[in-house]
Amino acid sequence: MEIKAVCEKAQDGWAIDIPELDNLHTTVKRLDKAVDNIKVLAKERFGVEICDIVVKIEAKMPHLVQDLEQAQAKMREANRLQEEASAAIRSVVGHMREEGLTMRDIGVLLGVSPQRVAQLASCPSSEIEAVA
Repeated sequence: MEIKAVCEKAQDGWAIDIPELDNLHTTVKRLDKAVDNIKVLAKERFGVEICDIVVKIEAKMPHLVQDLEQAQAKMREANRLQEEASAAIRSVVGHMREEGLTMRDIGVLLGVSPQRVAQLASCPSSEIEAVA
């Protein structure tokens, strides 16, 4: 069961409206406390186990929400690029090994330790091809 909690920053914490709980209005000092409280209220109201309740926090802070969404999109893109870079470097190490270069030579060329080269080279070639 999913419960939506619409939260707005208040003087001493957060004001929270919970439409699914008969438009209940409550306040908390910290949002992390709100989730636990809402789960308890939902359990009492609907008889659902706490572990089956998911609380979705929605903040009424349009100027910050947009900035947050942009930052999260950049983080997702950075993670995607990191995964691509990791796959590419593993592929390069694999090709260098196929050319007969030593771990030490590869390390010098890549600017990493021979131990790191060994880690990169230990990735199975089928995994390299699947990621690349």
